Amino acid sequence: MTGRPTWDAYFLAGAQWAATRADCTRAQVGAVLVNARNEVRGTGYNGAPAGVPGCFSAGSCPRGKHAPSAHLEDGTPYGCLCGGWWPCKLASEPDSDYSNCVADHAERNAIRHTPPNELPGSTLYVTREPCPACWTLIRASGIARVVTPETDYERGKHG
Repeated sequence: MTGRPTWDAYFLAGAQWAATRADCTRAQVGAVLVNARNEVRGTGYNGAPAGVPGCFSAGSCPRGKHAPSAHLEDGTPYGCLCGGWWPCKLASEPDSDYSNCVADHAERNAIRHTPPNELPGSTLYVTREPCPACWTLIRASGIARVVTPETDYERGKHG
């Protein structure tokens, strides 16, 4: 038997697992919220809210209607979901404004699915750096630590 993973590695793997449910055509993000006793309290992934047609599954995303649909053997995209060629002139830039995004972010969904009294002092594991709006929500909820594959932010140490 190989060594056991650290708690951080374990819960980051859980966030990656949650990301497999994401319904976004552009990014699959997952999040896991854990209390101080290493008990999972909430999970989330990015996608349209419950009851709203999904971005990928229902084709309702205004941004996702223009994303790569076909790839060459080496992974290079050549077709767009709109039926045109890739890169599509109508596609949004990867880091452009998400104001027309219908999805809730993984972080918001994990916070929503966690009992409010479990949030203060908890740790959020997420598969990528939170956006500015999610950072605001994270700070306001009392989450003490955020861990991504690249970073480890602890309240009081990083602002």
